[in-house]
Amino acid sequence: MRLFSNLISGLFHPLLMATYGIALVLTCTYLSVYPPSVKWAVLGGTFLTTAFFPAAFILLLIKSGVASDVELTRRKERLAPYLILIVSLAVCTYYFHKMQMPFWLPAVVTGACGALTAAACINFFWKISAHTIGIGGLTGGVMGIARLYQANPYQGFMLLFVIAGLVAASRIYLRRHTPMQTYSGFALGFACVFGSVSLSYFISIYN
Repeated sequence: MRLFSNLISGLFHPLLMATYGIALVLTCTYLSVYPPSVKWAVLGGTFLTTAFFPAAFILLLIKSGVASDVELTRRKERLAPYLILIVSLAVCTYYFHKMQMPFWLPAVVTGACGALTAAACINFFWKISAHTIGIGGLTGGVMGIARLYQANPYQGFMLLFVIAGLVAASRIYLRRHTPMQTYSGFALGFACVFGSVSLSYFISIYN
């Protein structure tokens, strides 16, 4: 069970959620018609800015002794990684604007940036689950985009909720978080990203 929990935690690490989300967008929406070169540029840029560089920064913190492990088990160790990931997401948002992506795509990343900003503030007094913020944000993004286009990929929704349950259960089993910390993380990620996509739609209407 511990091996399975570690596998789930690694496979659905917060740093990978943006890349997974963009991969879904490029295969399951009308953006699938983009040429492969554009798709790889978008996906590669997302991975570099939101996964590779933040991961390298965290490893540097561990090597320098500022952080104890890749899980960032101690609450006080999480502030610097939160800040670097917020900056990375902001860079990714700017990259999408330069690539002239649809308005709702930068909105997804902006929502994730907002969720992490809130998490960084919460981190001063409580350890909220970054893993469930990530899967909650991914779920909120999928639901927000589906709502824009009046789609109902219910099988995809069911799969995301199952994954969210597995992630939360794994974090609880590994004693990294309490149940409330995982529930709160999912709710925060979902609300911020879903709200950002919905707000971007209304802004686009009136502009």
